[in-house]
Amino acid sequence: MSTNHRSIETQLPGAGRPGERRGATGLVWGLAAVALLTACGDRDAGRKVGDSRPAASTPVAAQPSPADVPPDGAGGNLPVEAPAASLQPSMPPTAEETLAAWSEGVALYESGDYEGASARLQIAAAGRSEDAYAHYLHGLALWKSGHLDESEAALQCAAEINDGSARTFVNLARVRLDKKDAQGALEAADRALTLEPGSAQVLHQRGRALDGLNRADEARDTLQQAHLAEPANGYIANTLGYLLLRQGRTDEAVSLLETARDLLPSMAYVRNNLGVAYERRGEVDKAVDEFRAAVDAGDSDGKAAESLARLEPIMERRMARRPDAAAPEPSGVAVADTGDVEEPPDR
Repeated sequence: MSTNHRSIETQLPGAGRPGERRGATGLVWGLAAVALLTACGDRDAGRKVGDSRPAASTPVAAQPSPADVPPDGAGGNLPVEAPAASLQPSMPPTAEETLAAWSEGVALYESGDYEGASARLQIAAAGRSEDAYAHYLHGLALWKSGHLDESEAALQCAAEINDGSARTFVNLARVRLDKKDAQGALEAADRALTLEPGSAQVLHQRGRALDGLNRADEARDTLQQAHLAEPANGYIANTLGYLLLRQGRTDEAVSLLETARDLLPSMAYVRNNLGVAYERRGEVDKAVDEFRAAVDAGDSDGKAAESLARLEPIMERRMARRPDAAAPEPSGVAVADTGDVEEPPDR
């Protein structure tokens, strides 16, 4: 989905009249944290949104949230850690503070400063504790800055306030997948599917979750539905091609990965995956071209460079008319959903 800056409002509805500003920054952070805990802490605290299990009759303690993904899985601490002295019951941020934090948080988000955005949006969400969208955008900023547990909590809060938003459950599934919680991701995706049956985005995350649970045939069927629903989505084509490649269905995988490559030519992991598929078909020249393209595109995990180190000497020997070298086994396939991060929807 393309970014539309107009899709993020810079004023929260119903902000009210500005109240008295607090002078101490540390106190404001503390108040924000308290307000966020108050907003969502009493909604089935021990139960994940998207679970099919009934809510516990007795409240249980909320999950701890030490600090997906960024999307490649980097971790970190909370963007703001409130001083212990500030974590006392008090009033939430004023309307003036809330509006300022929202405007600044949105601007930081749109500029790509997700760490800064998450800090400002934490205050905005505290000031508008019943606004699902404030928690949703806060959750996305936390996810994109690598704070997966905190992102999950914020998105769960958004889903508890508005349980009719499929996009919230889709992004909750993505965060849980980054946390290696495939079962939780499947529950969130299934909840989204009841809201948007046949959605390619929902089916994509559901397929990834099924794959994470080693339910490969179900995953393939679900991803094929997603691809049919949105054939021009390169991320879905890559995910399905990657799965087929692992299942030994190389010819089918090549076709899908070529589609993904044409749609996402600058994605290193897509070029690497296609290179592996070509190599497994014995098309070493094409494989080398794709591995080189992957390296040029970034090759963050180094797999394409390793493959080139194996294959380029073979190519050199062939050029020297020494075709006696046997092609080595491929080193492995890279896969990732970092690009498939949905931008904040219209309110």
